Amino acid sequence: MEPSPASAPHSVALVADVGGTHLQAALAWINGDGRPHLQPLRAIPTPNGRLQASLSEHLRTAGLASVGACAVAAAGRVLRMPERSFVRMTASQLTIELSDLGEATGASRVLLLNDLAAVAAALPLLRPEELIAIGVPRPLRSGVRLVIGIDRAFGAAVLTADRTLLETEAGQLDLAAVSADERQWLNRLAPLGRLSIETLMSKTGLARLYEVVSGVPDVDVSTIAGKAEAGEASARKTMVVFSTWLGRAIGNLVLAYGAWNGVYLIGSVFDDLGSALDEAALRKGMEDKAPVAAEINAVPVYRIRHPNPSLLGLAHLALAK
Repeated sequence: MEPSPASAPHSVALVADVGGTHLQAALAWINGDGRPHLQPLRAIPTPNGRLQASLSEHLRTAGLASVGACAVAAAGRVLRMPERSFVRMTASQLTIELSDLGEATGASRVLLLNDLAAVAAALPLLRPEELIAIGVPRPLRSGVRLVIGIDRAFGAAVLTADRTLLETEAGQLDLAAVSADERQWLNRLAPLGRLSIETLMSKTGLARLYEVVSGVPDVDVSTIAGKAEAGEASARKTMVVFSTWLGRAIGNLVLAYGAWNGVYLIGSVFDDLGSALDEAALRKGMEDKAPVAAEINAVPVYRIRHPNPSLLGLAHLALAK
């Protein structure tokens, strides 16, 4: 018989994904097929201060005094020290301490991860219908895989062959200009020199690129996408430049981490762009990696369409035997 929150709270995990504006949470337990079942809880604004009260309130609302495990993902860097692990989220003035999770929920197993690492943990559980191929579909593979998220920032996480999770600060890497056109764009976007990946590969970065191309400031991603699909020349040029540069960044990260078995894309920028993302330009930029172009060509790229992959990954880790 499958456990339920009321009948077997020790077999249940509370999982939460803390973003810059909202906290999404769920109760999780293992289904008969071995995949965690998620029972979503009400999304709430990201609190200020500390997280204990919000976690405790979620349990009370669910009629539980405690759970067996609690796992939290945060949109920020997890600082891991001998005496403590924590995340400071400056946008919401929230500090999440690993030690707070057990105190708030009574859980004996607690985990604190970067949000993209939580998504990476879910990769082995994703079904084919929960993925959308970028370009010509290539077979799904196991092994080293890469997750890339673009929202207000650019982030990346790696799932290794032995399922170790690597949390990175890939968004702070330099954005490389390869072609003459890209060098001109780089000079216009960063006249003083350095341009990080995140400076361009983000909501504000895409809006900034469109402003440089068109001369029109403060245009959001959805509007740029609509203009591109309607055939506006500046928007189409923006999407070609953005998609090519994104492909170059993806290819570099594949090479750096040996992620030959797949790249998985997630984030509100991809949601807002929809079909306006130039998939051919992305693959072309990604595969422009002689002498390993053929190997890069074989790497599949997918968009994740599961509604809460970070919660799925957290549940998978929290409930692991």
